[in-house]
Amino acid sequence: MNINKTLKLASSAGQMILENGGETYRAEDTIGRMLENKVEKVETFVTSTGIFVSVEHDGKIYTKISRVKRRDTDLNKIAIVNDLSRRFSKEEWETLDVDKYIAELHEINSMGKYNYYLRIFAAGVAATTSMMMLGGNSKDFIPTFVTAVLLQIFVLFLEKVGFPNFIVNCFGGGFVTVFGILFSQMGMGSLDMIIIGSIMTLVPGVAITNSLRDIISGDLVSGTSRGVDALIAATGIATGVGAFLKIWAMAGGLR
Repeated sequence: MNINKTLKLASSAGQMILENGGETYRAEDTIGRMLENKVEKVETFVTSTGIFVSVEHDGKIYTKISRVKRRDTDLNKIAIVNDLSRRFSKEEWETLDVDKYIAELHEINSMGKYNYYLRIFAAGVAATTSMMMLGGNSKDFIPTFVTAVLLQIFVLFLEKVGFPNFIVNCFGGGFVTVFGILFSQMGMGSLDMIIIGSIMTLVPGVAITNSLRDIISGDLVSGTSRGVDALIAATGIATGVGAFLKIWAMAGGLR
């Protein structure tokens, strides 16, 4: 067994989980599970921006440090990597083919996200469902659905261009407000409900949940950093919505 390849594989699996929205403790657990029966001792330290793995094998210590720069949400990849880690942990080191798992991990990493049209449709469904739960009615359904769908197309374009998350949220909040004003002025739905429902697709719910779970599990550094990241995203959304509502009010639109 090549210990360096095995260490790299486990570290990459943990990194992939972290990059796609997984919790810190899940990344640590995955790395530990993959290495615990392959080496004499394993220690992991994971933060939201870095992974540190150290193992002891045959009297030697090997260490791998990985910098995590990308953060996204893809629960499908997390589930597939979890399955890979469990299969890997059951392998005996005498018969272990590390190269096969490395190739499989590369294949998982190269997978695209969910289908483009499915994501757009799901955004509309999520927005309208949230709007109805928060007090909207059937009159708000169509304008909220259309606004959320157009918002998702706009956001995916900005992400493809490479805009920072804060800027995407600012522009997204402003985009929703503009369409909310247009629909409400045409008598199609409530301005409040259209904005509230549509921006739910921008709200960093996974980041907030992971922040609380990390803090509860004792990962204070990761939990705090994730919480700050979610706060910045929420601030961006509020800034975009508030700025355009202020402009509309100054133009005499809000009374």
